[in-house]
Amino acid sequence: MKKNSCGTFVLTVLTMGLLLGVFLTNPAFANDKGVTLEEMTVKARQIEERLSAELKKIGHHVEIISGEEIEKKGFVDLNQALEALVPGLFVSVKTGRGDYANVKMHGGNEVLWLLDGVRLNNRLYGGGYMDTISVKMIDRIEVLKGGEGLFYGTDSQAGVINIITKKVTKNVSGEIGASYGSKNHIGINGHVSDTLNNHGFMVFGGHEGWDGYRPFENNIYERSNNNAPEDRGYDRTTIGGKYEKEFDFAKGATLKAHIQRNTGEFDFARPNEKMAVNDRTEDVQFIKWDHDLSDTFSYYVKAFNHRWWTDYTRQKLDGTFLYNKAEWGYEDRGVNIMGSQLFDGNHELLFGIDYQNYWAKDDVWHIAKNEENSTAVFAQFRPTLAFSPETKLSVGVRYNRTEENDITIYNFSIRTPLFAGIHFRGMLGTSFGLPTAEQLYLDENGSWGNPNLKPEKSVNADLGFEGQFSIFNWEAGYFYQRLEDAISYTSDWTSFENSDKDTIIDGFEIQLTTHPINGISLLTSATTVDAHNNENATQLAQTPEYMIKANLKYRHASNRFGLDLTTRYVGDMVQSGYKAYDPYLDEIEYGNYFLADLSGFYSFGFDLKHTVTLRFENLFDKKYASRVSKASVGGDKFSYETLGMPFTATLSYSYEF
Repeated sequence: MKKNSCGTFVLTVLTMGLLLGVFLTNPAFANDKGVTLEEMTVKARQIEERLSAELKKIGHHVEIISGEEIEKKGFVDLNQALEALVPGLFVSVKTGRGDYANVKMHGGNEVLWLLDGVRLNNRLYGGGYMDTISVKMIDRIEVLKGGEGLFYGTDSQAGVINIITKKVTKNVSGEIGASYGSKNHIGINGHVSDTLNNHGFMVFGGHEGWDGYRPFENNIYERSNNNAPEDRGYDRTTIGGKYEKEFDFAKGATLKAHIQRNTGEFDFARPNEKMAVNDRTEDVQFIKWDHDLSDTFSYYVKAFNHRWWTDYTRQKLDGTFLYNKAEWGYEDRGVNIMGSQLFDGNHELLFGIDYQNYWAKDDVWHIAKNEENSTAVFAQFRPTLAFSPETKLSVGVRYNRTEENDITIYNFSIRTPLFAGIHFRGMLGTSFGLPTAEQLYLDENGSWGNPNLKPEKSVNADLGFEGQFSIFNWEAGYFYQRLEDAISYTSDWTSFENSDKDTIIDGFEIQLTTHPINGISLLTSATTVDAHNNENATQLAQTPEYMIKANLKYRHASNRFGLDLTTRYVGDMVQSGYKAYDPYLDEIEYGNYFLADLSGFYSFGFDLKHTVTLRFENLFDKKYASRVSKASVGGDKFSYETLGMPFTATLSYSYEF
């Protein structure tokens, strides 16, 4: 990039220096026998932290991606890691790394993003922007498929992706790393954690930069009269800290605090403009109290703040500005209280309250009202069946209210053994999406919002069987989503309305995993998606009809070195409404591409603390379209493809202590 953030880079270097100084001056590292790491022992039952694992046990469809796996495979971008590793999840990043992404969970785009349980979704326009999130502090990623509105609230009709960061440790531990790669990628990162006198601390930081590539064909630049096209890249920086302390109140309690700032400059490429840049700052903070009052009753209280702000600059080819550091963004504050009561053996009742206060500003797209409150109560009952103790089931309900509307949803799930080691899992329920600020309060250039909009409501089902034979674990499932009262523009594009036509999405997902044989294992998955509106049978835009993924992994018995080959094949996609831009094409078909990535790592030194990773993305330099768009230049209307990321190589080094 030509606009490297020198200030944030220097600040990150200083942070890395601080981490290195702590490492060099701590007497624990003077012992060449190394340091034994130990996770902090937490007395509280931690309702929130165990939620996803327990949802899996009671029949929800949950995938867990470990941070170690992401690191061993050499990923430097969150969206690309999810694209390669999560079955049934389609992720298409517009121009490679650090950009907006088209995310479809089993064909649905209503995906809620969380960072340590804190909502990241944008209440201005919906969805989540993950371009500011670094992969370097990830402990694991929890992917919950299907409607998950019961615990997580709005925007989770298709599922939830919860990014869990690394934990504070009881003894000194940490990591320092650096990376360099194609298109002038650079990165440094580090964290250090320790507990002194029962006070646990962690500081972390990282910086990445990437010059990127030209995401359009030469003839598209020429047709746009762009004689000096630039590469599209980004800079991003993360700095933060954690605090944790245990108390001996009743059966045990834990206080946690987390503060994190993500900043960056992200290009938004268009072929007919000189440049567009989002200069973004994102703050995530929360404080949490976990407490076990007795062997049967636990609760937590969590207060959070999420601030997402952009200075937006957009410049035309003649040098004039459409926007010059125009502000747009939002702040989301709230409190979450949740309790767990065990009774009559192992029956459990989970219950809680959510409160969210949202405020926004937009100098680019005027929103008449900029504040909203949302309150919810929810409960889930998990009985234990005396006649079938291995059967796990749950039933739950949530009531959500805003100033404009309210909605009640339910959820039922079950997981039970059948025969020969085969289990059945099933989840049935409803979920919801609240209207965005744009849809409610837009007031711009003859278009306006509709404050009478009802929430979108979905009916969800996810059913499957799981089992194993010989060296194989397998899963086979069916998913279904019916989206009611879908919000869209009116036919004259002047306002918004709830559609009286339902959107139907269903399909199948199959997974097959092998146990390691001589260090070699394989995970394959195939997903089919039929997604359409009741008005016609055309597949919904930007939704592939099928996906096939395969991850072939080798790990030496010593874990000293390993190789990974990750592949995916994306089926047909379609984009409608292009007849005015090409008289011969009302619909543009694209997709049908195969991508492969190859990575390898080698660890060395005492206790294998040093690791070098080499990663090749888009190994065969496949040219493919990540999306299709349209443009108008001097009366010339045309469609064009945005090209996905070409072949890149990245070399990384890390030292763990």
